[in-house]
Amino acid sequence: MKLGQLVAASPASRSRNVSADQASYVKLAAGDTLDGRFLLGEVISHGGMAEVFKAEDLQNPGQPVAVKVPHEMYASGNGAWSRFQREEEFGCKLNHPYLLRFVPVAGKTRGAYIVTEYLRGQTLQERLATGTPLTEAEALQIAGRICEAVGYMHEHHVVHYDLKPANVMLCEDGSIRLIDFGLAQPVETQRFGLRSTPPAMGTMEYVSPEQIRRKPGRTSADIYALGGILYKMLTGTVPFSGDDPFVIGSVRLTGDPVAPRKLNPNISPQAEEIVLRALQRDPARRYPTATAMKADLDAPERTRVTGLCDSLQESTRWRRFLLRARWLAIICVLPVVIQVLLFLWLWHHYGGKK
Repeated sequence: MKLGQLVAASPASRSRNVSADQASYVKLAAGDTLDGRFLLGEVISHGGMAEVFKAEDLQNPGQPVAVKVPHEMYASGNGAWSRFQREEEFGCKLNHPYLLRFVPVAGKTRGAYIVTEYLRGQTLQERLATGTPLTEAEALQIAGRICEAVGYMHEHHVVHYDLKPANVMLCEDGSIRLIDFGLAQPVETQRFGLRSTPPAMGTMEYVSPEQIRRKPGRTSADIYALGGILYKMLTGTVPFSGDDPFVIGSVRLTGDPVAPRKLNPNISPQAEEIVLRALQRDPARRYPTATAMKADLDAPERTRVTGLCDSLQESTRWRRFLLRARWLAIICVLPVVIQVLLFLWLWHHYGGKK
């Protein structure tokens, strides 16, 4: 995790004690001490809105922690401040073995920053970087653990809203952690859509159709994202891909992904059924809860195969739209090209005679 905040300018010493009463600021670096308690080490993660340092909690010597601070451009903004407050509030409120553990910090003077446990391992995104699918057993086990954590969040009236492989940590001890609660919202919140999401929302590949339509999000949005993560683990690819993120997001409004077993024949019909049910465009047709999805993941042999793979629809509307747009571009550009070529031919043949 990374710490991209500003710190007070002071004489060039490697150990600076950074607090709020300093007037001018510079970027935090290894060797700085935050609020007299957290001795910063190396940067271990760098995101769009923040960076994270490995640090030592001087009140608990020998205990490494991770400290996350917003970048300079977000450090003084109300949006970043409220996002960090909300993330810390949810993180301290929720207590589950598969959720990132937050370290409460009383009497902060430095402003927006978050302290969490330090994790050793790799993200699921890093694990999947080669494009090679996981075995079905491992994929179902990881998905089941994510479901358990998400189900706990939902029971405590919190929706994650940013589930994706980059936010799943595979720890060295064999456990997992869901991380980054920056977009989490109470279940009761009506406001959620692409208009209201922060710029650090990330990839569109795991966003639910109702979010694309700017409709209020619910727990069903996390179920859809879980389906996308499981699809990626089983096939090595995402349900929808492309160069344009808006097309990626829009295609799922009118079409379904390719059946997983077409991409990986080693997948069982039951595992395919679980994936496709979670990825239903209509939220009412998905699993009603993460707990219900976990029940199928834990015992796939009991999952009833209903033939969802046989009713998948290709997103023809967007394909036709793009095809028409391409032909329209050709029709508009072709006359211009012909005129230019004609001019060059006439100039070549008659220009010298003049």
